[in-house]
Amino acid sequence: MLQSLPDVMLLFILKLLVVLVFLVAFLRNPRPFWGVGLLTVATAFLLDTFLSTFGWETVQNSMGFFFYVLVGALAGAAAAWIWSLLRPVLGTQARAPVATMPATPSSAPLPRADGRNNLAFDRRELYDQIRERLGTEDMRDLAFDLQIHENDVFSPGYSATESIVRLMDVAEARGKSADLALAVERILTPIAAADLPRPEKLSPQSPPTVLRHYLLANMTQDELAALAGRLGIDWEQLGSSKREVARNLLLHLQRRSRLHELIAALQPEEAAEQDDA
Repeated sequence: MLQSLPDVMLLFILKLLVVLVFLVAFLRNPRPFWGVGLLTVATAFLLDTFLSTFGWETVQNSMGFFFYVLVGALAGAAAAWIWSLLRPVLGTQARAPVATMPATPSSAPLPRADGRNNLAFDRRELYDQIRERLGTEDMRDLAFDLQIHENDVFSPGYSATESIVRLMDVAEARGKSADLALAVERILTPIAAADLPRPEKLSPQSPPTVLRHYLLANMTQDELAALAGRLGIDWEQLGSSKREVARNLLLHLQRRSRLHELIAALQPEEAAEQDDA
């Protein structure tokens, strides 16, 4: 039964709106996820236009084998897009009893990364908190605080969502899920300099998290650069931001068993003179 002209126009406008929605989404967030979706709906729109204009049998007979290839590619692309849309939801379903992560005061001592914390947490809530409130530098700080190698979490082929899920999976596999929740709280509510250990209380065995927070709370980026210079390290190779310099400085010294040199450099002059005496 032939459709009336108004119905045909309305249907055409609705199809065009779908394509425009995907186009706007891709322009605002040019990721492969939206690129695949835009390519899929645009190709489907053009194919549907050809079928409506020339008829199904005419187009099928004209294209032959390639018609089925195109239809199969469209179905596969649509399935891949739907899977990409649902994967963050399916991959971050709570695997522990749902509970609200208790807030911790900023003056509380930093947790040890020993996997023995008893705090319950909601995996979905934690994922949303990281995704909505933390940036790339925050994510790298989280990996550092949990002693997770960045290559285990970040990759040029990973999207932000995939990196978050990967970080949570690695932390859970190593028994550090509760530590991750607390590390997120520490980044959102940094510890005040007055609540951190004094320099004379620091040691090479101090948690790297404590050392990172101490450097960030007590030193400017220029002071960090000068500190790296005193230790014989080219600070320009450590990064461009203060947080990146602090993190990479600690990693550089930790990998070379030179943290004791950093601790010595952080001591007040009076304490250093007493040690020399």
